[in-house]
Amino acid sequence: MSVSDYPKKYDTTMYPVHATDPTGLLKRSEALITPAKLKSRFLKGILERLPAGVTFSNDDLKDRINIAINEVEADLGCNLFAETVKEKHAFDYNLYKTFIHIRVLQKPIVELEDMAIVSADGGRVFPIPAVWIETANFYRGQLNVVPLLAAYGNNVVQAASTNISAFFATLFQGWVPSYWQITYKSGISNTPGQLPVLVNKLVGIYATIEILSGLAANNIYNSQSLGQDGISQSTSSAGPQIYNQRMQDLQQQKDQILKQLKRVFVNKMFMSTL
Repeated sequence: MSVSDYPKKYDTTMYPVHATDPTGLLKRSEALITPAKLKSRFLKGILERLPAGVTFSNDDLKDRINIAINEVEADLGCNLFAETVKEKHAFDYNLYKTFIHIRVLQKPIVELEDMAIVSADGGRVFPIPAVWIETANFYRGQLNVVPLLAAYGNNVVQAASTNISAFFATLFQGWVPSYWQITYKSGISNTPGQLPVLVNKLVGIYATIEILSGLAANNIYNSQSLGQDGISQSTSSAGPQIYNQRMQDLQQQKDQILKQLKRVFVNKMFMSTL
């Protein structure tokens, strides 16, 4: 049986999960937020009233967006855009009995590029045929191997090494470190340059909080007064607390969106009765 059917992926959208035929009536994804879109959605009117000597160029806003993307990935625990990952997993006999149940470190899986038993010196001992891989739970970073050979007649999977019998003898040991090698692409978006609208909003919120925090630090005076020849005038402002309410609102939105996305893509805890 040929193993040349890689890469393998589940033929649905990443978000909404398992959508097969989006209507297009509602915009679900869009290009990564730009400086112009950041100003329009989150900073309307604010950058036009900056303190004297304070400026924000498009390059400054791009820098804040880049920082925000990295912060979102760290807090969410997954890549926004698909990146290739190679990792090795231990052989666990209990998981082996449940159709080689494996949960990868970076989720969700956009597509699986290769899976094989690989020795410590890098030798490919046994390639797992792509047709055996169950892809339905890729969005949760889970894959299973379902070797339904009977469905393929007399085709035979050939081992890549003459030491295959010794390798499979380890199955009786119960646990073997770094047994399976998996290469895959992981990310929330499977369309280059596109992100779910909700994720794009999260990136904008992170960038806006950073910008408002910096601007507030430049608004150091709570009150100012001017007097001359017995005539005086005074003004007062919120000082460094000027954007506190806005940042609190954004923080609440940020926490809510993070919980929603983690519920969809990231399991905080996995329990088994095995």
